[in-house]
Amino acid sequence: MTSDLRGPWTLDSGHWTDLYNRTVQPPPSPDSLNEPLYEAFYGLREQPFSLTTDPRFLYLSAGHRQAFDELLTGLRRHEGLLVLTGDTGTGKTTLCRAVIDALGHRSFSALILNPYMTDAEVLRTILRDFGLVTREDIRKGAFAHADVPQLLDTLEEFLRSLVPLNSYAVVIIDEAQSLSARVLDQIRVLGSMELDGRRLIEIVLVGQPALIETLRSDAMRALADRVSRRISLGPLPERDLEAYIRHRLAIAGGRDAVTFDTDAIARIANLSDGLPRRINLLCDRALEFGRVAGVTTITAALISRAAKAIAGASLPPLDVAPAPPPAAIAGLESIEPAALPRGPNAPISDELFKELDLPSDELDHTFDRELSLIMDVPPKTSGVWFWVGLLVLAAAGAAAMYFAVRNGWITL
Repeated sequence: MTSDLRGPWTLDSGHWTDLYNRTVQPPPSPDSLNEPLYEAFYGLREQPFSLTTDPRFLYLSAGHRQAFDELLTGLRRHEGLLVLTGDTGTGKTTLCRAVIDALGHRSFSALILNPYMTDAEVLRTILRDFGLVTREDIRKGAFAHADVPQLLDTLEEFLRSLVPLNSYAVVIIDEAQSLSARVLDQIRVLGSMELDGRRLIEIVLVGQPALIETLRSDAMRALADRVSRRISLGPLPERDLEAYIRHRLAIAGGRDAVTFDTDAIARIANLSDGLPRRINLLCDRALEFGRVAGVTTITAALISRAAKAIAGASLPPLDVAPAPPPAAIAGLESIEPAALPRGPNAPISDELFKELDLPSDELDHTFDRELSLIMDVPPKTSGVWFWVGLLVLAAAGAAAMYFAVRNGWITL
């Protein structure tokens, strides 16, 4: 077990636990304020709003779920050619990667990111991604002199070998609206490969809405007739925005490390139009500013600052949270005296309660115990009340003596 320098938390078997042995999110680290990466400050394992197409971060809104199911169904049914369209930044490539993962380990996939390749270059990339040729082989000139028919023969032979294994061969072509007519015709040829009535390769054309117009042209009619599914992916609705942000933070290991308040969520929705790529840009930059300011709640002001920074606007300096000295972050026993309440009646600050990190039921028990102690201890009396009591007793004694002598009970 390793003691943490950020307070009464310990690291045991890879999990952070508190004083009550509960698994908790590691607290923000004040000593990391001087580090350039906000992941250290918020205790994150990785960057939650990266612009990479990692399928682990895919958030399935209703629209994304429908598109995911449509794609997966079409590929499992070996339908040959599918089209996925959506505006830039809606998460099309990430969705495709998640669908490929869902097909299982028996699937072979190729991802074409450059739509300006020639038909031969597309075939070489597919052969490379399928594992039939390495990058080193390509660099040394393997297949360099092979023409398109030879490349097609090599690919078809491999695809036929997958049929007895019940494996999938999937090619995803991104930014397909920019493909040349020759490459699109080559795709039509690939999609027509079959054995015993089963398509040998499945192709997903991914592009912006302009791809639909391209396929409607007379020149593309032969290709368009082979499309079995046309799937459209829209932006995230505002109601899903908070869940989307929390989902990505949870994957990065920081579901409870940082929060975005209601106004910040509304500002993100207004600035991003629901496009995940824009949301990621805004959140990532806002977290950077949050680390500089030393806060764990991202506000609308930080989102606005992030938007201006992304746009290249000139920004005034941000108030920087000073990093505390080492003694101030070594645990509760090292809290500086200035942070503690002064005087007998000074109230306990909210900050000190946050440092204690007691659950609500534990606080209730603590207050009940303190109350019972107060009730069991008699109140202290001052010196004035002592002399008043003594005079009362003396007066009562004198009165009793007077009545006793007058009635003859006592003879002086």
